[in-house]
Amino acid sequence: MNKNVKMIVMDLDDTLLNDDLVISDYTKQVISNAQRSGIKIVIASGRPTPAILPYAQELRLADYNGYVISYNGAIAHRCDTNEEIFRCTLTWDNIDLLTSVYKEKSAFIHTYIDDRVVTPEHNPHTDFEGQLTGMPVVKVDDFRAQIQQEVVKILLLEEPTRLKQIEVELRPLIGDTMSMNISKPFFLEFTNKRVDKSKTIDFLCGLENINKQDVMAIGDSYNDITMIRDCGLGVAMLNGPMDVKKYAAHITHCNNTDGVATAINRFALAV
Repeated sequence: MNKNVKMIVMDLDDTLLNDDLVISDYTKQVISNAQRSGIKIVIASGRPTPAILPYAQELRLADYNGYVISYNGAIAHRCDTNEEIFRCTLTWDNIDLLTSVYKEKSAFIHTYIDDRVVTPEHNPHTDFEGQLTGMPVVKVDDFRAQIQQEVVKILLLEEPTRLKQIEVELRPLIGDTMSMNISKPFFLEFTNKRVDKSKTIDFLCGLENINKQDVMAIGDSYNDITMIRDCGLGVAMLNGPMDVKKYAAHITHCNNTDGVATAINRFALAV
């Protein structure tokens, strides 16, 4: 065991999960070995909390006092007590801006209300999110009117090339008023400016009295950049884009060939 690694934070889709959305038996065993050696395990995803918890249960995170970071850092969930321990929502100004700008950009939009995916217009990207998370997709006539309480995340959705254009166009408008990240190529995600995966790792490190330099972060996409860059050991997946890989100290195998397990064995367990 590498005594320097005290916490491992891993992304879910295209990192911990293979393309069939499964954690391989081998990876499960390696993660179990890490937990039994005393290393804290955290799943950090852009997904809503209910869509992550089944995988946390598979890995028995509750038995080892592990955590889930959801909505790109907007929520932290403690697995052993099954409670939300951190939440940071978008402001009303953020919500008003996004619910107007999506029309100007002719993009699709959705958010999450009461464990439902809410959208003003059915579209293939939101339907994919419903399938991915297992959450019902609800179409509403007046999207803004449906948001009666502050939400943790709003997404703009489009085909990848157009979505990158929208990101560039919105960057001056958004500035530092929100965190804006592409998770999947057709998901442009907005959270509170005080939120990203790295900042919520800071919160967990404080709870656990762990130095962030003793944290290994593993991910593949743009919303993983902050944690890959800021943690003591940043590892990118081979299947990730070069724009993400350049922030990593190491590149591991792809998500279909147990890249997470390879990194844990090499850097945390010294197998």
